[in-house]
Amino acid sequence: MRKSKILLFFTVLALFIATPVFGDVLKVGSTGVAVKQLQTKLISLGYLNSSATGYFGNQTKSAVMKFQAKNGLKQDGIAGNQTLNALAKVGTSSTTSVSRGSSSSYTIKDVQTVLKSLGLYTGKIDGIAGSKTKEALKKFQKNNGLVADGILGTKTAQKLFATQQSAATVANRGDADRKEVTYNSASDTKYGELLDWWTEVSEIFYRGAEAQVIDLWTGKSFNVMRTYGSRHADCETLTAEDTKIMKEIYGGSWSWNRRPVIVVTGGRRIAGSMAGMPHAGLDSKPKNVTVSGRSGGYGKGTNLDTIKGNNMDGHFDIHFLNSRTHGTNKVNEAHQKAVKQAAGLL
Repeated sequence: MRKSKILLFFTVLALFIATPVFGDVLKVGSTGVAVKQLQTKLISLGYLNSSATGYFGNQTKSAVMKFQAKNGLKQDGIAGNQTLNALAKVGTSSTTSVSRGSSSSYTIKDVQTVLKSLGLYTGKIDGIAGSKTKEALKKFQKNNGLVADGILGTKTAQKLFATQQSAATVANRGDADRKEVTYNSASDTKYGELLDWWTEVSEIFYRGAEAQVIDLWTGKSFNVMRTYGSRHADCETLTAEDTKIMKEIYGGSWSWNRRPVIVVTGGRRIAGSMAGMPHAGLDSKPKNVTVSGRSGGYGKGTNLDTIKGNNMDGHFDIHFLNSRTHGTNKVNEAHQKAVKQAAGLL
């Protein structure tokens, strides 16, 4: 009898340790380690096609709703007890594992996730080592001077996951835990895709979509959401730490100067151009109400500031190939030059 109780105790303990602890109910606006853990799980299951930022935005909500629909749960986009319990029960034990040396290993889903963040893999994060995964791995190997055999050997794995750590993700959003991102400029993945704003980018980087913005010249990165704009993307930083990094990129002062950037969103790396001047809003006032003294000298008008507490008044502009200014409805040549620089064409 005693042996049975001991066995039961360790069985329950093992289940507890193996089950991800997400914490409280998570929804749009939630931040922290629990959100990052949720996002990591959704990415591994193929429901979320972005990096684990630790900020619960519209992309994460959409991923949660997809999971809920697939598992017969209420589709509200809120990760409550039922949804979190269902996620915890979905394991990855059947996922194929690929070796990386004698001391560690990565799953096919890990490989697919990194390749997708680099814009090399376009399939589902399904853990199946099919032809698409192999071809994407070959492209990565070719870009990095490795033998393009589509096999995840030691050298390929080291290079691939070093790229992920240095360029693809920001580990945590908390000020104390946030890690600086340094871009691997030696890789061919330094530049972004040259995609048309009207036919491609506006659909990928839709309003409410989150993205990682990587400054081409410094390698520093920060996270944003597209909140407004139709002729180009009007964006806001997600946190005060993101604002701090963006301002550092401009030498500590806001500026209308255009800089080439890589916008990572929806599994794509897109060439863009940002202007570092927040405008047309006040962080201290409710969004979309009429206010006076808007940032950037915009005076009285609608408060175009959605994300609060990020130490940024209003939003800033990111342009892409063939995008236009809101004021003139014309293509801005300075922005287009920076876009082409971000694509490696100048």
